[in-house]
Parts: sequence; structure tokens; C-alpha cells
Amino acid sequence: MEISSMPEVFGNKLRLSVISALITGEKSFSELKKYTDATSGNLGAQLLKLEEWGYISCKKEFVSKKPQSSYMLTETGISNFKEYVEMLEKMLKSMET
Repeated sequence: MEISSMPEVFGNKLRLSVISALITGEKSFSELKKYTDATSGNLGAQLLKLEEWGYISCKKEFVSKKPQSSYMLTETGISNFKEYVEMLEKMLKSMET
């Protein structure tokens, strides 16, 4: 992956924050909201985009009679994030030489 071919997903701070949070495992909407310090509306919109693009999946369930959504990275999300990190590492190494 080259910087010119970087997926749109990594060009947005909030989406990148969500992916970074999910790399360690499943998180609820409220956990992601706390982690990203985003408004509910903005976070919801970005989560929807990430889900549409196949980077995350959403599980909805009731906990103590209250609806709760939790999110996790898909294989696509994990592999594309790894490629993105590797691209950044290569760019940093090229700057050192």
C-alpha cells in the first residue's frame, strides 16, 4: 500500500481512533464514545461507514432490558489496518536513510 492508494477510512481521525480501539478487542458503543471523545451522532455515522465498508461488524443485544451495541474488527479491517501500519513504518524507515 502506498500513500496515494491509502483507503479513505484511514484519512479520518475518528475512524482511525475507532479502529485503534477495536484492535484490542470488542467494545460497546459507550466504550468507543468514551475512548474517542466523539459525539453520539458523529460516532454513529462513522461506525455505520466502517460497517458498510466491511471494516467492523456490529452485534446488538439486550443487557438488563436495555439495547446495547458492540463492535469488533472484521478480518478485512484487521488486515487493512496492518497494511496501513506497515506502510507508515516503511515511510519512517525511508526517512532515516
